[in-house]
Amino acid sequence: MLPTQRHTTVTTLFLVLTAFVGCDKTPAKPVPVAVGGTVTLDGQLLAEGTVYFKTVATGAFDTLPVKGGKFEGMAEVGERRVEINAYRIRKLTDDPMGGTEVKESIIPSRYNAESTLTATVTAQGPNAFKFEVKTK
Repeated sequence: MLPTQRHTTVTTLFLVLTAFVGCDKTPAKPVPVAVGGTVTLDGQLLAEGTVYFKTVATGAFDTLPVKGGKFEGMAEVGERRVEINAYRIRKLTDDPMGGTEVKESIIPSRYNAESTLTATVTAQGPNAFKFEVKTK
């Protein structure tokens, strides 16, 4: 084989292999979009907490902190299950050591672990949501 033929063969083989590398069938990762809104607890703005936008099929979720009743951040487009969490610290009164603190949820499980809340996040927006949580 002549040197130019060998060079042409190697170049052709390289181009064919490069073309196959570009044929990855992995779906593109969803692009997150801006979301925001408010969370109230028994009619009052939730001081601090977290809102999770979950994709049930994949288990993926976006975490948005709540401060002064407002949340904002980025979330993937689509129908999302919404879970809301907030806690307070409580000292145990029957603790013989006298200082044990526990984190206690102030949001009923029907708004987090057993949530039926949903939000449809769209690429066009405005993606402004209002969640009204009730303890009773």
